[in-house]
Amino acid sequence: MKTGKMRFAARLAAALLIVLTCVLACAGCGTSTPDATGTKAAQTTTPTATAPSVDLGGADPVRTVAGATVALSPQGLRFSGVAEKVYLDALTAAYGEKNVKVGFLVAPTASLINGKIAPAGADTVKLDAGSVITVGPSCHFSSTFPVLSEDNYAKSYSAVAYIEVYGKILATSVYAAGQHDASLSGAADAAYLDVSNTLSDKYQYAITLDGKTRYSPYSEEERETLLSFRFPFAFTVMSYNVEAYDHKDEGGWEGRDYAKALVTVREQSPDIVGFQEVNAEWETMMADLASQNGYTRLPGGYSADKFEKDEIFFKTAKFTLVSEGTKIFLTTATELNVPNTEKVSLLTDNHGRVFHYAVLEQKDSGKRFLVINTHLHYGGTGSGHEEDDKMRRYQLRILFAWIESQGEELPSDLIVMGDMNAHYKEGSPNNGGTRTMQLFFDAGFERTAVSAAVKGDVGGTLNFYNRSARTNDKGETWAFDHILTRGNIGTAYYTVVDNPIGAGNTYPSDHIPVMATVSCR
Repeated sequence: MKTGKMRFAARLAAALLIVLTCVLACAGCGTSTPDATGTKAAQTTTPTATAPSVDLGGADPVRTVAGATVALSPQGLRFSGVAEKVYLDALTAAYGEKNVKVGFLVAPTASLINGKIAPAGADTVKLDAGSVITVGPSCHFSSTFPVLSEDNYAKSYSAVAYIEVYGKILATSVYAAGQHDASLSGAADAAYLDVSNTLSDKYQYAITLDGKTRYSPYSEEERETLLSFRFPFAFTVMSYNVEAYDHKDEGGWEGRDYAKALVTVREQSPDIVGFQEVNAEWETMMADLASQNGYTRLPGGYSADKFEKDEIFFKTAKFTLVSEGTKIFLTTATELNVPNTEKVSLLTDNHGRVFHYAVLEQKDSGKRFLVINTHLHYGGTGSGHEEDDKMRRYQLRILFAWIESQGEELPSDLIVMGDMNAHYKEGSPNNGGTRTMQLFFDAGFERTAVSAAVKGDVGGTLNFYNRSARTNDKGETWAFDHILTRGNIGTAYYTVVDNPIGAGNTYPSDHIPVMATVSCR
């Protein structure tokens, strides 16, 4: 039998259940409920926003400014827009200032469909503008789209400006391909190259560009940041002829110093090194250099007469080896039937010289590129050495024929380095070295000494006479050592690594190393 308390509890529970059911049934129904004072609260319904009827004189309500700019903090692309003030004023009067917003829809350019950015697309980012500045009849605003990963520095993003009320987009700008899309690398490129010959409020920082004083809106530190945006996943490449002979009576370099030559490499710590004129005497030191400094060593094969190897080193932590090999020039010419157009005597190549190649994959970016290290024929250049110049040109034709014969087996991005025994002399097209280097240019290669955004020492790479001078008795400097690129590779920096040693200011080799900072875009 139920007690009175039990019957009361049961009736109370039933009553509460009815009340709760009614409350749930009425939830969101738009009727008002009494507040704590017993009066009814005002109904809160979001009004439906509509575009105002204002005369814009044929102008669009909102427009995206062509050309995004680079933002350093926060890091990314800054898109800018302009809205008609009369249009915004009408919306503000109708719906309240805090409910009217402007901003941008940003999406990867590759994701656009028929030139449209989907407002609710999976890849679309909505950015509200932080502030609006009124200038006459227009309202100007901007937003920064963050680009934080090097993977995305070269990626193109598109933007359209919008006006919204209560979260509903009422107007968007007209998207124009090529005007309203940008990459961080491209924007940084424009910023880096924005310089003036005159000091002003905008161009307030003195910089050195191509050996001349110019003025930039950015400090040197900021320009270094811009350079990192322009060249994502950059790495350094060095080429160094270290001299094969040890003894002067054998034609060697009297100042030659194994250890100090490699000190230069350790100090500079390039990510990739191409050595020329490496022989058995270098074996222990080369092995130590690799094992103690994080390199993978690719010794490659000797020239036909065992005179030298063209070794390739790369930082093990940064690259993965895909393939490698060594090819003897004249043997390759026979294999590929490369015509000897200048009819040079094949006996001119008295060493049976080689080129050593490696396909590397950059671990951070996944990009693959081909590295070729070589030492072209030596025997003098210019007047009286026509046969020697012809042999170097034949060797280059063999190299290019081999590259083309590999087809898709090799990446299209290439770095060729080495001692070319050829000096490119501007304005002297018939100079022997100039004609040799011209073959590179005709094949689509660029000298990093010329293409680099920033240049250090661009002087000669040879030593003359007393082994401490970089000029000959005519005051000339000769650059025999080169790093060249082809394909989608940019060059951030180039320099000759001037490395004299000892009290006599001599050099550890008869060649001076060259180094470039490059990036596979």
